[in-house]
Amino acid sequence: MTDVASAGRPNEAERLSCMSARAPTQSRLISSSPIYYGWVIWLVALAGVLCSSPGQSFSVSLFMEHFIEDFGLDRTAISSLYGAGTFAASLGLTWVGRQIDRWGNRRVGVAIAVLFGIVLLLCSLISGPIMLFFAFAGMRGLGQGSLPLVSSTAVANWFRFRRGRMMSLLALAFALFQGLYVNVVRVLLEAMDWRQVFIVLGAAVALLAVPAFAFLMRERPENYGLAPDNATQDEKSKDATATDAEDNWTLREAMQTPILWIFVVARMLPSAWGTGLILHQVSIFADLNHSIQVATETFALISLVTAGSALLAGYLIDRFKPSNVAALQMLALLAASVLAMSMRETWLLIMYALAFGLGMGIGYVFDGAVWPNLFGRQFQGEIRGFVYTASVIGSAVGPALFGLSYDYAGGYDPALWLGAGFCLVVLLLALAAPSPKRRKAVATA
Repeated sequence: MTDVASAGRPNEAERLSCMSARAPTQSRLISSSPIYYGWVIWLVALAGVLCSSPGQSFSVSLFMEHFIEDFGLDRTAISSLYGAGTFAASLGLTWVGRQIDRWGNRRVGVAIAVLFGIVLLLCSLISGPIMLFFAFAGMRGLGQGSLPLVSSTAVANWFRFRRGRMMSLLALAFALFQGLYVNVVRVLLEAMDWRQVFIVLGAAVALLAVPAFAFLMRERPENYGLAPDNATQDEKSKDATATDAEDNWTLREAMQTPILWIFVVARMLPSAWGTGLILHQVSIFADLNHSIQVATETFALISLVTAGSALLAGYLIDRFKPSNVAALQMLALLAASVLAMSMRETWLLIMYALAFGLGMGIGYVFDGAVWPNLFGRQFQGEIRGFVYTASVIGSAVGPALFGLSYDYAGGYDPALWLGAGFCLVVLLLALAAPSPKRRKAVATA
């Protein structure tokens, strides 16, 4: 019998044995660290994720009115430029993931942070629709896509059995930071011109993210004679079967499994409908006779629920099948879509915030932990880059669907019902999805 799929591939145990036979790289920084260096990597990743904020939808939405006023464009035109820029940005994320696999998180992280800082500085020079399109593409590609990608893959390299919990802490910190960030940027926009605010944001990214990646980021712990989670030799021996059997899939191999495609769609839906709900939240709330203050207060509650849900998601991912976790996220987004059409009373607003926050919190952690858990760490940059491409495409399509629904159907209900239907289908597919298995062909002697 011949395993055709694995022909020509080195045995995983042999590959790990060869890696362990190499002399570990000496790092004075890691050797002098009083704590497991994975925690330093986590802090660097946190800096990277926090610095991605200017490229996120909740940040861009704060500048929308200024763009409309200064450039004489309507909301539909700005949304279209935003969607087109986001789509263009998504096309390069698989390539970025490959560079992470090839060059490592440190080099790629520095390059992305430098470029993102430059893009934010150049945003102060926007003078019309064309420049605005390129600004959206740069902010979304580098901020919303590449910077979180390089940050979370670094955490996944240094933690394995606690990966879900570490990702949940990362998502928790980011969710809590959103409320502070939004208020700070609002104060800045009240105190100075929006162009000057972009200069401040660009300088902040350059001063925080660039030094963090350049001086503190390091590659996999095995390179320095360490193990993920700081496992001791005795612990590694007890878990030898689980640890040494880590199965690393290439993107091409992973694309042959149904679960990859089901989970890709499960990541696109929250990006599409979540972004649509956030960008159009003021209008959605107004249609239900709620003020801007109510919309803002509800968003603040969503942020808190997202933070708490991130901790829950870390626990769930470490203990349950990822299919069940994906199904729970689809159920939460389905509930949020239905509630967004009927939340006229306070208790329904609270239910909406709980459902939306639960879905977003699970998504942050799921995206960071599930891919290396399913397909190994060696090619996770390429695989996650592909998934990020799909996710960012979703965030480009979602707002446009909401806009079309409002302009041509007289409200957001058609888009919300469509999202609820998609969520139900993916929920059922996720529950039925088999674990990934390599294809084998049987040959008779």
